[in-house]
Amino acid sequence: MKLRNLYAGTALALLIVSAGPSWSQDTAQAEAEAQAVNREQVQESVTAETDSQFADKRTALIQEAVDALDETNAAIAAIEKGDTDAAIAALALATGKLETVVAREPDLALAPVSVNHFTYDVLGSVEAVRGLGKQIADLVDDGKFQEARPLLSEFASEVVIRTTSLPLATYPDAILAATALLDEGKTDEAMTVLNAALSTQVVTETVIALPPLRAVAMIEKAKALLNDDGKAADDKAATEANDKAATEGADLTAADYVAAARQEIEIAEALGYGRESDFEDLHEALNELDRQIKAQEDTGGIFETIATRFEELRTRIFN
Repeated sequence: MKLRNLYAGTALALLIVSAGPSWSQDTAQAEAEAQAVNREQVQESVTAETDSQFADKRTALIQEAVDALDETNAAIAAIEKGDTDAAIAALALATGKLETVVAREPDLALAPVSVNHFTYDVLGSVEAVRGLGKQIADLVDDGKFQEARPLLSEFASEVVIRTTSLPLATYPDAILAATALLDEGKTDEAMTVLNAALSTQVVTETVIALPPLRAVAMIEKAKALLNDDGKAADDKAATEANDKAATEGADLTAADYVAAARQEIEIAEALGYGRESDFEDLHEALNELDRQIKAQEDTGGIFETIATRFEELRTRIFN
């Protein structure tokens, strides 16, 4: 998967488990392989969206705060070497950087200093995900929390963007306090204050659920393959879309993309990204799209409805 190359860390779980006597290992394997192919068709679009959100977070980093953190670490290194003068000089630089931040944005509570992102993902059938979810729920119901924890920790399909920030209400004061202690020759106490200050960094996370994002991209693929009358499109854009799919090893129809989108939505439900009722309107809209494609009816209006349903879902759950 391309995500492996684009994100700082990736946890990919292959779920091929038995969800009941009628669910065979071969069927689960076949669905997992088909799912991988379907996802590959929209990976470029999904990556572009997650990369865009990560870039926004990187843009929000405050360089002066980053420099202040670096100087704090430099001061600690100097103290460890017994160079008090160098430590005081580093803390003076840190103080100056923080004063600049506060002066420029006096109402700012957190100054972002670093951002990274990583991905949790599952590859498997809806039945497999539901089966694992039930296993986790049963363990929790039985009070077997430690057995459930490793399963639950990767029971997700999401990109997590983690931002670390300096708390401006306390961090600058800690730097000043450490400087005063160094002036008094109290290096051990100063070191304690600086380490405590570093431990107060605030970590916030932005979670981007992948199944709904993939479903949106798959519906866009379906739309590109259809004219508004529901028939297969023969214009240049649709031809290029078909050629690209064939080149990538998956000659998918609009109906195939709709089915793949529905599977992603069901996986979102199975993973707990909302309750079943949260997805009802979207399922109804996709069912109507299926009907219109089979009947070769005008599909222009239903795509607008589906876009609205996705936006409502995002606002209701993922905001």
